[in-house]
Amino acid sequence: MSIMTGFVIIVIEQIGLFWKKINPHPFGIYGATQVGKTTLHHQLRTRGDVPIIKERTVGRERPLRKTIKIDGDTHTIKTSDVGGENLYWGDWIQDMRNRKVKYIIFMIDDRHLDKHIDIEQQLCWKFLVDAICSPYWDMINKKQKKKRHDFPIALGIWANKFDLWKDKYAYDDIQKHPIFDTFQDGMRRLNDRGIPTHKYVVSAKSESEMVYRGISTMIEDY
Repeated sequence: MSIMTGFVIIVIEQIGLFWKKINPHPFGIYGATQVGKTTLHHQLRTRGDVPIIKERTVGRERPLRKTIKIDGDTHTIKTSDVGGENLYWGDWIQDMRNRKVKYIIFMIDDRHLDKHIDIEQQLCWKFLVDAICSPYWDMINKKQKKKRHDFPIALGIWANKFDLWKDKYAYDDIQKHPIFDTFQDGMRRLNDRGIPTHKYVVSAKSESEMVYRGISTMIEDY
């Protein structure tokens, strides 16, 4: 290989890295209140053990860039912390539309297994799936029709707080863990819509590598 060829390859690689930096992957992180969304945002911004988050997110915060580095690969993403209470679910749709979100993480914990009367996660999951699958941004009035590029590339269901519930339930394969069972119908609907889904477990507060690997896997696999 000539010196000129080597130089061209290096320049192309640097251009690629620069392009990734100035064109971050838009991620949308949604889920019920107190599931760990804000903790995940902190972990993405400052790698390490995240302090306990005491205040709930109100509305939709300004999107911020984060750089993900793992196994020699670097990715730049952009996320916005959005509240999980039902009065903010409409903000999820606005976030997806305004930022042209391409990757979605729906965060859950084990509350629906621990307390069967707690169905908050199932309700907001149905809302999110309905919103994504709908051909309209305004689902109620069937207005503002979506275009092909308005749909996300992929969605991951991230079961958070794995360090707290990993020994509470019997399972042979983490992909078949009962924590995911109630979300299967929604995953099938998304798959039928042409949006691939996957399951992932994470401890966003303390395990930064799990977080970074999950983000990197979504970008590289989809």
